[in-house]
Amino acid sequence: MPLANLPDAIGDIRRFRTVVTVLMEEGMAHFVDRMRLRYLVPLRSRALAALRLRPGARRTDGPEAGPPLEVRLRRSFERLGPTFVKLGQIMSMRPDVVGVDVAAEFAKLQDAVRPLMPGTAEKIVERELGQPIENIFSDFTEKPAAAASLAQVHRARLKDGTVVAVKVKRPAADRLVATDVRIMAFVARLLEEHIPESRRFRPVRLVAEFAAWTMRELDFSLEGANMDRIRESFRKDSEVVIPGVHWKLVTPSVLVTDYVGGIKVDDLTGLKKAHIDSAWVAAKGLGVGLRMFLRDGFFHADPHPGNIVCVPPKAVRKNAEPGPENAPRIALYDFGMVGTLSERSRYEVLSCFSCFLNKDIDGFARHMVDLAQSKDAADIEGFGDDVRSTLTGILYKPLEKKGAAFAFYHVLLAGSRRGILFPADLILLGKAFLTVEAMVLKLDPDFDLTAAIKPQVTAALLDEFSPDKMRQTAETSVFDALQFLKRLPEETRSLLERFEKGEVGVRIDLQELYDLKEEFDRQNDLRVLALLSAALAIGSAVIMRAEQKLAVLGLPVGEIGFMVSSAMMVWLFLLIRKGPKK
Repeated sequence: MPLANLPDAIGDIRRFRTVVTVLMEEGMAHFVDRMRLRYLVPLRSRALAALRLRPGARRTDGPEAGPPLEVRLRRSFERLGPTFVKLGQIMSMRPDVVGVDVAAEFAKLQDAVRPLMPGTAEKIVERELGQPIENIFSDFTEKPAAAASLAQVHRARLKDGTVVAVKVKRPAADRLVATDVRIMAFVARLLEEHIPESRRFRPVRLVAEFAAWTMRELDFSLEGANMDRIRESFRKDSEVVIPGVHWKLVTPSVLVTDYVGGIKVDDLTGLKKAHIDSAWVAAKGLGVGLRMFLRDGFFHADPHPGNIVCVPPKAVRKNAEPGPENAPRIALYDFGMVGTLSERSRYEVLSCFSCFLNKDIDGFARHMVDLAQSKDAADIEGFGDDVRSTLTGILYKPLEKKGAAFAFYHVLLAGSRRGILFPADLILLGKAFLTVEAMVLKLDPDFDLTAAIKPQVTAALLDEFSPDKMRQTAETSVFDALQFLKRLPEETRSLLERFEKGEVGVRIDLQELYDLKEEFDRQNDLRVLALLSAALAIGSAVIMRAEQKLAVLGLPVGEIGFMVSSAMMVWLFLLIRKGPKK
């Protein structure tokens, strides 16, 4: 071991001993013994654990006695501090992995931490930005507006008068997280090695996901990029506010953004005092969520009421002229944790919601299976039964206020029970959508979820077939098609050489040969049709963007060409769906 790493190694050992001791004291001696770690626990803690003499504890005789396991785990994480609290909070978002009971218990974990000592945040800002704090801010509030396990936020004012929020990372947060993640990974491996029943929770994979998410959350510059990306998505919507980022004042440990004050969306009394219709807030909040979930595929992964506020109108008076200044707005905060869906996954999710609205239960089940990350040895038939049971209970019980989010989330959980694994970001989407749906029903108990979702799903589907979207798809796909055509002769020659060398054995069946020839011909026709439609689409787009419109016999050439290319693409899609002759 290099000497430079020796202090870190000693720190890891001390911290590891603390972790094992806390687990022992919280009534998990049985698991500590099975992982063969009892030797790390001090004799005094072993004695106390044996007698269970900690305050509020009672004598127990085995792993099943005393409080439930999830309660003991939650108490252990609270004692072990910020990194374990953050792990517990993330585990609360993964009931598909840890189970509903454990997730519900970990949802009680809060960032109950003391603020930094006065003056500490200012010193961090000065160190990170390389200049005295008075050169940057005309005012910096010493008391934090919010304090969490890894960072705290201060309100300040720039020299030009702009009110900003300054997010400051806690000292040594990176080192603490790195140490705890190494320990978590080691314990996870021990769990899977010595406690076989823990393998269904996939502890190693869970810790790896946690490490990836937390390391991203520790980089405040990445959070600023997330904010800019989502603000770009809502740039045409004056009713949505994403705080602006002051990039000259951003480092991995300091993030300065515009300060946006407002009323928490679940503060019904505050909304009423500000003359803001809670039904409008419900509809707008749902629309913002669906925009991110269904159309962007890039979404706020923790949209609880603490991260969403309603900004009152600047002028609240009778007979006010309508406009952005005299209308309420929705503002979103805290973009450290975001989720991303691949284009394919987003299409499948959109198809699921479309099936839900059309009451196509079997179609919903098929698309959910297509979303699975792994379904080897899964009980697909049992999963289909779960989907039918869940959706029937929602679609045909009109008196119960449950919508598409409830259906989607509970079907995801059913998949884990049937051996179907879904991507982590998909679980985050389900949890986020369920949170938004619950918020909507709290704001307006009479809100019609299905009626509100339907136009959003329709708009997202139409957006996929808009001229701009099809043009973008054509521009991207045409180069892939050209590259394939360029590689085709070389790959064909390589295949023929392998035939000549006898590296490929062939059993000739004349009928199969004829069928193969027909399929080659069909594939070539499809390639030619794809290239022609893509070329026509790009050419038409160029003509449409030209300053001088080109027309023949008074007919716009660009628009007609684009319509023809669209028809060719639809024809191509139908031919692909039809497949080869059987």
